[in-house]
Amino acid sequence: MTSCPASDSHHGAVEIAINWLSSLHRKGWQNAFFNLYQEVLSEDEREQLAEMDAETIQSVEINLSDWLLAEGDIQARGGVRRINDYLLGPTGPRLSAAQRDWLLQLGQRPLRLYDVTDVVKGQQMTLCDALDKAAEPMVVHERSGTQNLKPGDVLGCRVMRAGDHFEMSGSAYLFALMRMPAVLSQLNGFQQEFGQALDAPRKMGLIIMVQWLAQFFTAAPMPTVIDHYSGDPMLMVTDHYRVNDLQTLVQALAAQPDVEGDSSDGWSRIMNCTDGQIRASVHINPGHKPDQLELAYRTQRYADEGRVWFDALAGHSVSFEQRKVEEPSKAMAAGPKATARAPSKKGKTASASVSTSGSQLNAVTLTQLMSEAIHRSYANWADEPIPALDHKTPRQAIQTSAGLERVKGLLRSYEASEAAQAAQQGRSEVSYNFLWQALGLTR
Repeated sequence: MTSCPASDSHHGAVEIAINWLSSLHRKGWQNAFFNLYQEVLSEDEREQLAEMDAETIQSVEINLSDWLLAEGDIQARGGVRRINDYLLGPTGPRLSAAQRDWLLQLGQRPLRLYDVTDVVKGQQMTLCDALDKAAEPMVVHERSGTQNLKPGDVLGCRVMRAGDHFEMSGSAYLFALMRMPAVLSQLNGFQQEFGQALDAPRKMGLIIMVQWLAQFFTAAPMPTVIDHYSGDPMLMVTDHYRVNDLQTLVQALAAQPDVEGDSSDGWSRIMNCTDGQIRASVHINPGHKPDQLELAYRTQRYADEGRVWFDALAGHSVSFEQRKVEEPSKAMAAGPKATARAPSKKGKTASASVSTSGSQLNAVTLTQLMSEAIHRSYANWADEPIPALDHKTPRQAIQTSAGLERVKGLLRSYEASEAAQAAQQGRSEVSYNFLWQALGLTR
């Protein structure tokens, strides 16, 4: 038996449990580990994992150990037993009251997926349940795990009660954002079909573990980006024209009541949408040379309809040269280019972009252009439905404490993304204070 610790603290409970299992039930513990590896990893993946760095292997072993202590089974004393029950039974290791409570919670609290909405590095983080949008946010004390976290990250973990605060059990499943659409889709589908089953929490936790492990072996699937208003798949469609008669073109565009802009900054064809918002179906931008013009669309349908409209309007003042089409997912996979973009609004389509047209912009100019793009893209943000807020507007969502924290989390994630982009581009950060102020929020 392991001696009882002097102080009544939960610290050391996991170490005592693992030492007891590996010393008194070595074969059973090893077999439990092996069986779990077989359940969540293919033979090829197990071989690949063995070749990975020590830090990755350790993180996998920590998470699998946590899972076994909470959910696993072991062959011991002539039968199959639930490990958590066995540890807390009369023949288990000696534990303090706090350590017993910690292991008891480990067996009761499911592995869940959370949106990280705030981080105080080295101290704590605020988590909101990624599936249950009405769940209250939780402030979780965590030191080392917060060093590399930022608002907008998605984390799988078990949240445990420790005295007057929350802590993580010890396992952590950090997901790449590109993986999240597939993970959330699988979890939501399982919850809708089997959510009432007694073992549903365990199976959903297993989905989280398997999806987390998949990140080490396969590239993240590129998501299909959907235009928020039309519902069509997003495409980056650019029609290139040569300008034959600029004056005639300018006059033709100026005569259109739904066209805004001028020849120096370009034009936009405006749509008054049924949801009360104003959007552009096409941006008509000056090209790389004075006699060039580029028409940028965000869906195939907008591009096909726009081509017919523009050709009829412009007539012989322009000559069509070529159309280029690129899927947003492929553009994202290709990495950063010489284009500065306003960060995506988590489930919405951010339409702002600032092209450098092949020239090198100085930091001050680029900051100004990005500021203008961000302010345009988020002009109506406070009153637009956002999928990440369960299709509520930010102004509607802040009426509850859960919604308020999610809105603040979105704002913090925008700021974190902007800080990273600004550092990469060597410019000053653009402030998002205007969005906080639009909702009357304080940090």
